[in-house]
Amino acid sequence: MKFIEKLQVIERVDGLIRRKATGSPSNLSRKLMVSERCVYDIISLMKSMEAPIYFCSSRNSYCYEYEVDLILGFISQRKITGGRSCDLYLQYQNLNN
Repeated sequence: MKFIEKLQVIERVDGLIRRKATGSPSNLSRKLMVSERCVYDIISLMKSMEAPIYFCSSRNSYCYEYEVDLILGFISQRKITGGRSCDLYLQYQNLNN
């Protein structure tokens, strides 16, 4: 899986977790059209990114222990005094809004 594809899968998993709609790992693998092993790898990667994920057996879904925001992109640290911003984070936000 290419890097950008992995980021897209992480975004999709994040959305499903927020809706408590992942289902079991096998259900999630079908929703994402990836192997169940890939699901475990993605969850592990998200945990390594400090996502507070756990599997809730009563909801049969992955959940967050507490509210978090997923931010993928770059945030400019320099002051821009005019002209067009090359802030990738803003470009990313604009693409998704």
